[in-house]
Amino acid sequence: MRDLRAIALALAGAVLMAAPVEAHGVHAGVTEISVNPRTSEMEITHRVYVDDLLTALGDETLDAEAYFSDPDKVAGIGNYIASVFRFADPTGLLYEPSYVGAELDGEFAWVYFVAPVPDDTSGFIVDNDILADTFDDQAMMTNFRFNSHVRTALQGPGRRDPVRVRFD
Repeated sequence: MRDLRAIALALAGAVLMAAPVEAHGVHAGVTEISVNPRTSEMEITHRVYVDDLLTALGDETLDAEAYFSDPDKVAGIGNYIASVFRFADPTGLLYEPSYVGAELDGEFAWVYFVAPVPDDTSGFIVDNDILADTFDDQAMMTNFRFNSHVRTALQGPGRRDPVRVRFD
């Protein structure tokens, strides 16, 4: 019986090794929004899987390193993210963050924006649709970090509406 189990395990392992494997099995990303005390700016940092980002940009066949070394392509990343990520003050007034840049880090892409720190940090409205136009199962978590408190907004399948977070 042990020999049969060993043969079955070896066969299953061989099948798994021969099967094509996706780079990752989930479409998810994280956005962090916080104040940098050195610059007195609000920093917005997005982290997504680079292959998903390139797919959304229509460039999934390009090498990621070559893509990120092309200034025009990196500018396109900023344009895309700015078009699908929005956040506002508690009254709905949209912030207009400035694009800083993007970088490749292994299987992840980091995309950076900055904005002035608002007078009112008691709450925010976020609509984080990064990659949702490409992947129906895309989930995005947005963490707001202010005054050592964290509030999280989660958007994904079945939960695409803007989310309000409060700090009071």
